[in-house]
Amino acid sequence: MGSSELERDNQELRRTLRLMVNKAESNEATLNHFFEVELRLLSCSRLSELLDLILIEFKRLFNLSNVNLILFDPEHAARSLLDDYIPPPNGNTLRFVQSQRLLNSLYPNHRLIVGSPSEQLRDEAFPITDNPIQSCALLPLIRHNCLIGSLHLGSNDISRYTEHVRYDYIQHLASVISVCIENCINQENLHRLSSIDMLTKVHNRRSFDQEIIKEISRASRTRDPLACLFLDLDHFKLVNDNFGHQTGDKVLRTVGLFLGKQLRKTDTVGRYGGEEFAILLPNCSEKQALEVAENLRQKLSKIIFRNEDSQPFRMTTSVGVSVYNSDNYTNTQLDKLSYQLLRAADKAVYMSKHNGRDQVSFAPCPKIKPDHIKEA
Repeated sequence: MGSSELERDNQELRRTLRLMVNKAESNEATLNHFFEVELRLLSCSRLSELLDLILIEFKRLFNLSNVNLILFDPEHAARSLLDDYIPPPNGNTLRFVQSQRLLNSLYPNHRLIVGSPSEQLRDEAFPITDNPIQSCALLPLIRHNCLIGSLHLGSNDISRYTEHVRYDYIQHLASVISVCIENCINQENLHRLSSIDMLTKVHNRRSFDQEIIKEISRASRTRDPLACLFLDLDHFKLVNDNFGHQTGDKVLRTVGLFLGKQLRKTDTVGRYGGEEFAILLPNCSEKQALEVAENLRQKLSKIIFRNEDSQPFRMTTSVGVSVYNSDNYTNTQLDKLSYQLLRAADKAVYMSKHNGRDQVSFAPCPKIKPDHIKEA
């Protein structure tokens, strides 16, 4: 073999080695990229945060044309956590299904689908898109051998996803996403259960006490008023005595549902005692709060309740109102302010009851001396 042939062979070997090194470096970079994405997925504690990462960030991180997600949600466990969540545009980026029919038709063998999609598959996986999907990867989301969803990664590059390449890292990513979706739903539902009164489905007292601290802190920063309403159902004991506790529970459930529907999303409703409800109205002046209270009182008095024998009856409500104005308080502890606001609203309720019930009363939130002023 001549020296020229050896030189050619050496050049070819060096070229092959460079290609192998470049490929190894590229694979390492890809794995590191997926590892970072995996850490971000695992760090999500809220379902809305996880969905933003998947539906919005994945397009940028993986240079995709479309990312769509289908979730199997027969009991609305996921949807109940996303009241205020707005999916990204282009329609159908996030879909909920109550039946597994579509998922089973997509994944009869629970296996990843890659390649150029058929027209039917494109319509099912990417119903509405601004970009033509030339190749895609459809990932079955599986937990405990059950399909819980489907993640669709679409590209306008026909060579991006092909049947001739293994996509182990994408399958692993699908497993991680499945775990994260389940964890976020479970964690948020557990948190909700710990903060919700199970009978009325509004905040329980502990949760309401936490919310009032947050709202007073916010009102102190924004210099907006914060109104607090106490509603006490008149003669509620007679309902339990005359009709039984099941009817009494039905009344409380109805009132809790009614209050939740009447108020803004920024307002907070809590069951503060047996038949007493508390409401926080951020950025609400005394005049506005009294109008809201009177409106609730009137509407509540028109609700027709029924006992176990379907006999109709009505309830009246005594309402107390107080308002926190941050300009009157400086350097005062938040828990002291919350106590005084609640105490004032509670005092106003007793004023309504003392004056004949079924009415609204106002009690000013007393001024508290700033912490830096000492008692004489």
